Amino acid sequence: MLELEHPIPVSFNELFHVLEHNLSSVSIMKGLTGSKVYADSLYPTWLVTYSNSRILVSGDLGNPEVVDAIQRVVDKGVESGRRGFVIYYPKDPKKTGIGERIQNIIPYPNLRNYYVQELGKKTNPVKQLTGYRIEQITDSLLEEGYENNELVENEMRSERKSVQDFLDKSFGFCAIHGDVIAAWCMSEYNANNRFEIGIETHPDHRRKGLALQTARNCINHGIENGYTQVGWHCWVKNEPSNKLAKRLGFKHVLNYPVEYLEVIK
Repeated sequence: MLELEHPIPVSFNELFHVLEHNLSSVSIMKGLTGSKVYADSLYPTWLVTYSNSRILVSGDLGNPEVVDAIQRVVDKGVESGRRGFVIYYPKDPKKTGIGERIQNIIPYPNLRNYYVQELGKKTNPVKQLTGYRIEQITDSLLEEGYENNELVENEMRSERKSVQDFLDKSFGFCAIHGDVIAAWCMSEYNANNRFEIGIETHPDHRRKGLALQTARNCINHGIENGYTQVGWHCWVKNEPSNKLAKRLGFKHVLNYPVEYLEVIK
């Protein structure tokens, strides 16, 4: 088994290509997201790579070394405090169920939907909501010490190695109510003029339209900065997220298999 860091050889292009519906694979391949890549050789028949709790797999998934590589990622993650992981499979995998062979976890097979919106030059209308204001997430905003700051910063670090790394490479918007950050929407895995959406509304402020408006602000910022496509991933059974994606103008592209790995305490 080889353990590679960047730059990733071009011989890996084909195995990464079948994962491109997850923009994290593109970001990893281009060296924009820090990750190691495990493979059988420099002319690989399989690969395993990861970004925080996301584990991406491709190629000959029946190879026993694939399990060894994933076990290594899980063990290192548990040592750093992670309590869960998600295995992301290619669009049409010939094999799934790898989680059943990983030690000290409980696997939960599931499906995720992938939506895409092609961006033009026209921005979306944004509505001001009574009692809330929407602002871009910046150093100065975080320094204000709003309630839920920690949740926002955790979301920023879920994809980037630090808050500053997020601010340097990504962007986001939040809805503020008084001294509380009530909702936030962030770009993820910005690469090749594409980005994906990460979005959350605090339970105390749901059903007020905050997710819709913060997402529109985030997408508009992408349009204004030359992005041409934005992706949206959500669980197939997450009805509110699926509905929101469609309301924002996203088109369903595919669903794909994943496995959530819950660490046994």
